Amino acid sequence: MPWKITEHKCLQQNQELKVKALVKEMAEYSYATYAESFENHFKSLIKEVPKTNTFSADHFYRVTQRNLKSVEIWKVDIEGEFKYKMFTLDYYE
Repeated sequence: MPWKITEHKCLQQNQELKVKALVKEMAEYSYATYAESFENHFKSLIKEVPKTNTFSADHFYRVTQRNLKSVEIWKVDIEGEFKYKMFTLDYYE
């Protein structure tokens, strides 16, 4: 697994569990070796997570780059403000 996952907070809600599974799958099988390519890949795949109520997952989860080889995945609110950090992923060769 080239991406090391550090889990900070993940609730047991259906959509959040699907995002967690997506992140773990990406960490193990992603071709991305840099934060920017991981972020772009995440943005394309998060759209496939089913909606809960009237909101889709791509509105509630955001990837930010810490540096060239590290990203953070955040849960955001309706206005796009950060609520809490879910994961930190660091790339190791």
